[in-house]
Amino acid sequence: MNQPLPQLLIVDDEEGVWHYTQRNLQSLGYEVLASTGWDEAKTLLQQSDVQPEIILIEPLLKSKNGSRTLQEICAEVREIPVIALSTSRDPQVIVEAIQAGVRDYVCKPVEFKQLSETITNTLNSSNHVPAALTKAEPKEVDLVICGPEMERIYETILQIAETQVPVLIQGESGVGKDLVARMIHRESNLHDKPFVKVNCAAMPTELVESELFGYRKGAFTGAHMDRVGKFEFANGGTIFLDEIGEFTPAIQAKLLQVLQEGRFTRLGSNQETEVEVRILAATNRKLDQALKDGSFREDLYYRLNVVNLDIPPLRERKEEIAFLSKHFLEKLGPQYGNTVTSLPKELERLFGSYNWPGNVRELENLVKRYMVLQDAESIRTELESKMTPGVSEEIDEMTERYLQENDGRIDLKEISKKAAAVAERSMITKTLRRMQWNRWKAAKELKVSYKTLLTKIQQYGIES
Repeated sequence: MNQPLPQLLIVDDEEGVWHYTQRNLQSLGYEVLASTGWDEAKTLLQQSDVQPEIILIEPLLKSKNGSRTLQEICAEVREIPVIALSTSRDPQVIVEAIQAGVRDYVCKPVEFKQLSETITNTLNSSNHVPAALTKAEPKEVDLVICGPEMERIYETILQIAETQVPVLIQGESGVGKDLVARMIHRESNLHDKPFVKVNCAAMPTELVESELFGYRKGAFTGAHMDRVGKFEFANGGTIFLDEIGEFTPAIQAKLLQVLQEGRFTRLGSNQETEVEVRILAATNRKLDQALKDGSFREDLYYRLNVVNLDIPPLRERKEEIAFLSKHFLEKLGPQYGNTVTSLPKELERLFGSYNWPGNVRELENLVKRYMVLQDAESIRTELESKMTPGVSEEIDEMTERYLQENDGRIDLKEISKKAAAVAERSMITKTLRRMQWNRWKAAKELKVSYKTLLTKIQQYGIES
């Protein structure tokens, strides 16, 4: 069966611009629809044959009927990736667009080689992966190996890449599970075959089965044509099931059948479909508890967990932070027309002491933000507020601990003294950070002697 061309939707109120973009994208093999505003685009999206893989939109749309914010539009289209295609090069507009939920931002006039690469990368990293693109040359994997932990993982990848056994990749959000999966595929003998990523957590429960395994025309209301699922797209190659712990037991049972027998049945069909696919799975949580409470099948777990790669969080490999920051500066420089090659010293020090709950992804986003806005102060303020718990919260914890340790007996003078110490420690720490740990300046700011400040630093165990 011939696969449909990837379908794109352009939303731009400058007719000449979208005509030009439409013609060039059609010459690259896309089916391209266009509209001059969001209301018109919404009408198009209600048609059964309009199922765009990506929406390209001018974030500064002018609308006679009132404008929708980019955030509202991204929320309305849910899982369809949105790329901003804009005349504005204003850093604030770019940051706001990314925060609104767009996958990427491309400036006009458009360089179509860059736009084609952006579209391909967006499709390959989303749930909407048309077969016409999965067979394209695999993109370069941006997994940076710069520390002993990642060296160990890389060596394991090289050992298992050719074996085609299932792999379970574990680690917190943002550590790079996606990149590890892509590297396994790239280093295998399937590297020129499809690589299909499925974001399990982002798929509505009622659509999971049809997205994974496809459906026959008439299988349910709105099924106007046969549709191929992700497993058929990936046939002969690799499928990456990201956040597999979110699947229901019913879907887990069907996955187990694919692993054991290499076959499944489309929705609305009685005929089995055979596939030969290597399965890579990832989760941001340990599955031990899910096994105990029965929300994850034990037989599926052991089928997937032939090889286990556990990627440590960035806070456990802080020696990599400086190298990764430099790597992102070099990588993002050409994209933003920026020649910045290093971060300010105060940011470097702060990055080294921060715990990175968002891991490598958070680091890359902060470096990107610095390159666009060149505002180290706002980043410093944000990170310091996350690193230092609020005084009121700390006092609440202290009083709760005091009551537990003293069997509910209260000495108000003692509690007041402890609360004052919490506030004093917080103020000294924040002042030292603001003064970039210059103790002479901090003492002057706090209106105490240098010797008094040193005593307080030692008393409270404050470290830079």
